[in-house]
Amino acid sequence: MRAVLLILLSLLCAAPAGAQYTSKLDERASVVFPAKPMAMDGVVSQIQYSTLDKDNKITAMATAIDAGQFGVDSATLAANYNNQLFVEMITQSVLGQYPGVQVVSKKKIAQDAFMGYDISLANETPGGSVPYSTIYARILFAGTKVYALTVLALKDTDAQADRDKFYRSLKIN
Repeated sequence: MRAVLLILLSLLCAAPAGAQYTSKLDERASVVFPAKPMAMDGVVSQIQYSTLDKDNKITAMATAIDAGQFGVDSATLAANYNNQLFVEMITQSVLGQYPGVQVVSKKKIAQDAFMGYDISLANETPGGSVPYSTIYARILFAGTKVYALTVLALKDTDAQADRDKFYRSLKIN
């Protein structure tokens, strides 16, 4: 009886619904996805992973960009952190990926020892190329590395808990 209970407990612990997958974004950072992520092809300096939640209503994406490959050093990134034009360029970059969405909020944040921005977007008319009604983006700077975590949610889907868990899972050494 004890062996059967141990087997059942082992099966429950290994069930796919509870599975989490850690992906290395680069030599310094990793993030935990709620389901097995798929590597996406990007430009040479970019690594991107994407996955859907078990209900296919929330998409989580992670990207690592080495600004050093574009000739930008860490001092330049740090010096521009408080520059409003720099913040606006980042916001426009996020907006450009999702036509028709509007900025709901943007704020400076700190996660561990790293500075960055949280940007929340809303899509009043989801459909077509942007089926998501809510988009959350967190951009963090670590030396010459820029890490972007994005959570996209379909209409009538509350993704805040998933977003917070995904954001907290980012580990940078």
